[in-house]
Amino acid sequence: MRRVALEDIEIAGQVIRAGEGLILANDIGNRDPAAFTDPDRLDLRREARHHVAFGFGVHQCLGQSLARMELQVVYGTLYRRIPALRLVTDLERIPFKHDGSVYGVHELPVTW
Repeated sequence: MRRVALEDIEIAGQVIRAGEGLILANDIGNRDPAAFTDPDRLDLRREARHHVAFGFGVHQCLGQSLARMELQVVYGTLYRRIPALRLVTDLERIPFKHDGSVYGVHELPVTW
């Protein structure tokens, strides 16, 4: 994500001047070891209520409630209909996307 500072601001001891460009890496927003135990490990049971997946403050996603409900329905239905669903390969071998505005995987090989 690219942004331009509208006014001078200091963050973590660094001064960013008005007009200077910033490049922000969204994919690291939920990987703060001070906020999340073992942040680089995929843990679907993690109780992480203070993540920034749907933005924050005035930039918070209006559709987050719908997205959460859809995911609950989809995953519940998927695992009920295909209970033997599992990965074909080790998690370490799944190619993750780090090159775009949306974080995810390039492919997710599964079997049942």
